[in-house]
Amino acid sequence: MLRSLGIRGKFLAALSVPVLVLFALAGTISMQAVEDVRVARTVNELLGALGTARQLTAVLQAERDATMQLVMSDATTAEGLRGEVESSRAAVNQAIGAARQAASSIDLASLDPVVQRAVTGLDDQLGALENLRSTVDAGGVTVRYVFNGYSTVVERVTAFPSVVANALDDRRLATIINAQTQTMQLVEDYRQEQVLGRAVLDGARSNADVQELLRTIPASNVQQESTTLTVAQLELGEEVVVPPVRIGLQSYGNIRSIPLGGESTFLTFITSEQWYALAGEQAGEYDQLLNQLRVAAQDRADAVENGALRTAILTVVLTVLAVVVSIATAFAVARQIVEPLRRLTLAAGQVRDELPRLVEQVSVPGQGPDLALARIPVTSRDEVGRLAEAFNEVNATTIQVAQEQAALRGSIAEMFVNVARRDQVLLNRQLSFIDALERSEEDPATLADLFRLDHLATRMRRNAESLLVLAGIDTGRRLREPLPVSDVIRTASSEIEHYERIQLDLQVDPSMLGHVALPAAHLLAELLENATVFSDPGSPVHVSTGIDATHVIVTVLDQGLGMTAAELAEANAKIRTTSASDVVGAQRLGLFVVGRIAGRLGADVQLSLGPDGTGTLATVRIPVVLFLETEAIPFTAPVTAGARRAETFAPVEAAATAAHDSAFAPAPAHAQDVRAGSVGSPENPAAEVE
Repeated sequence: MLRSLGIRGKFLAALSVPVLVLFALAGTISMQAVEDVRVARTVNELLGALGTARQLTAVLQAERDATMQLVMSDATTAEGLRGEVESSRAAVNQAIGAARQAASSIDLASLDPVVQRAVTGLDDQLGALENLRSTVDAGGVTVRYVFNGYSTVVERVTAFPSVVANALDDRRLATIINAQTQTMQLVEDYRQEQVLGRAVLDGARSNADVQELLRTIPASNVQQESTTLTVAQLELGEEVVVPPVRIGLQSYGNIRSIPLGGESTFLTFITSEQWYALAGEQAGEYDQLLNQLRVAAQDRADAVENGALRTAILTVVLTVLAVVVSIATAFAVARQIVEPLRRLTLAAGQVRDELPRLVEQVSVPGQGPDLALARIPVTSRDEVGRLAEAFNEVNATTIQVAQEQAALRGSIAEMFVNVARRDQVLLNRQLSFIDALERSEEDPATLADLFRLDHLATRMRRNAESLLVLAGIDTGRRLREPLPVSDVIRTASSEIEHYERIQLDLQVDPSMLGHVALPAAHLLAELLENATVFSDPGSPVHVSTGIDATHVIVTVLDQGLGMTAAELAEANAKIRTTSASDVVGAQRLGLFVVGRIAGRLGADVQLSLGPDGTGTLATVRIPVVLFLETEAIPFTAPVTAGARRAETFAPVEAAATAAHDSAFAPAPAHAQDVRAGSVGSPENPAAEVE
């Protein structure tokens, strides 16, 4: 897999492991920071729920007070107290609903499981309150049962904040919550003394349950001292202090020591109503302290949450920044390595693209090279810089060698041009001499031999002109007057061996401009040569013409086996090629010649399968600008089957006779190009043209 990667990919793959480790570590730290924010936010929400615990404690204490009054009352006063009990129960139910709603909105899963178990236990305890109420409503319960039942629920609610505090990681906040819990427990002690003291002062001292409860409940002064010490250690300010015990409440120790009997021991210094009001005022004085502790806890929770949020944001930002910097550094280093290599690749591609053009330029006689390759800038002294310097030297050497080789090939091309020029001159002189012999000869047999010799010389001249075409040199033969397409095709057929197999179906016959008539005849001669050589000896070759808005169309259809799709693609590629290097080493040059002439004429040549799937169809599209007065000719498609106006070339003897008769008539400018040759050449032209 790594083998298929580039330099940048391999470099980044090597750096991926430490980057991934850094990313995982940074992600872990970020997740922990986000989790700290989540916990701090949950604790902050939990503090709001703890406020409902304080309210729930107050209404539970009120319901306990009303219920004990109901239990200790006689039948006369019981009915009047029933409404107060129901009212207190409604307040408790409302407080329980608010507490449950507040607890349900808190994500307890982010806290210690102890907190969730405490919430579940508290909810179960509040649910058991209904059983206690049912028992009270049924009657026959003692004061001790009622007092212990309600006190258990109140103490469970009062102790709940301390459970939460013990599960917190922030010990400062835990200490504040514990101080708040101790204060609530101190208030509960005063509330218990309040209700029991009233019972004693109302004459219930003879009640064994009340006497026992007086002995078992803790003394509030002990809790007072503990709470004072805890609040002082918090250092929340001089204004945050524990209220002192009222003077009247200090005599409560006398109430605790009341003997079990004897009227002389009744206390006359305070009435039950005074005691109840005095104890209530003492408990109420702690409301300000509880509010101050609540504000301090909220401020601490907000500070912890904000600090955790800032830490999380900073951690995430630093994490992302570290990962981005690592990746950017990796890409920057990779770029420092890849960019020089890309310049090397571009330089190599430039050499690859420019060398064929250099060869083409130098191979054309009379045209010098204008190729210059820019040096690759060397910006470093590392291995890549040394490689670039070496590549510059390789480029210079390559250009020098290519120029030398191109010059050599150009010299060879010039040599072939010179040879082709000499052959062309000699062949033209030979054809003129043969023409003279034909005009003076009267023996039909000798005349036929002369025509065969004339035909061979004409074909040799076409081969010499093909060399000039491939070398990029003009053949030099021109006509001054326009020539009909029919004569252009006959001129082409006179330059092939099996001219007698050509059948014409000329739908249109416009006149072609004289200076392009002979190159067009040369192009068609190459196609006709291929059609006759690569098809059955006895099969005809159909030539048809047509015209559309932009082109005059000439089609050549043979009856051979045809070519495969790959062979057709290769043949069409040879026609379209313009590179001289493609011609070097090729054994068949006909299609290269066709492509060069078509390029000069602006014509399009396409080879395809015949209409019936057999044979080969050559379609030549010549621009109408090379013809005269084509506007009046209606559009006509070529008829490749040769069904109409089919014309077969005359036998050799008839052609020889016609040529002999025309020898004494005034010859047109193109007479030497539209003669009908004779068959009889023993050599195979397939070795020369494709």
